[in-house]
Amino acid sequence: MPDSSKKHFDRNVWLEKALDVLFSHGIAHVKVEILARELEVTKGSFYWHFKNRGELLHGMVDWWRDNQIAFLEDLDDQLLDNPSRQIKSVIGFTHHTDDSRHDVAMREFARSDEYASAAVAEIDQRRIDYLATLFRAAKFDSAESSLRARALYFYQVGEYTTSLSIDPDLRDELAERRYRLLICPPSDV
Repeated sequence: MPDSSKKHFDRNVWLEKALDVLFSHGIAHVKVEILARELEVTKGSFYWHFKNRGELLHGMVDWWRDNQIAFLEDLDDQLLDNPSRQIKSVIGFTHHTDDSRHDVAMREFARSDEYASAAVAEIDQRRIDYLATLFRAAKFDSAESSLRARALYFYQVGEYTTSLSIDPDLRDELAERRYRLLICPPSDV
């Protein structure tokens, strides 16, 4: 029997654990009993924060979306004094982070849940809009900025959702090449 006398979790701990379980085992395993066992607490702790599993699932989507929005707002607050450097920084950040597991989990959940699907669509659009802003600040016109933002974003998402296992040195080399390709002025093809 789990010893809950020493552990006091807030709602966010449950939500993050739910996303971790969603990533590692799928939505069928995002259950009160499993989460309580993983957190080594009683089910009563769950019911302190949530009425039921449905509230947990909606809360999990909201928590993920709110964290993504906060991250993007922090990026928006940064000065665009060197947009090329920021584009390179975004490429570096997204391929050196383990945080993509929650994105992968949410995308999988979105395939069968309309609420999650709407949240993923919203975040995708906000991320693309942010990248397009960077490319416009780097002096690309709107059409080029949109194309480059989408190309960068879909490459990044595709790479981490297909779970490609790639040598870290090769990943760094490809990131550098991707940056150079995307930051070059368009040719008159």
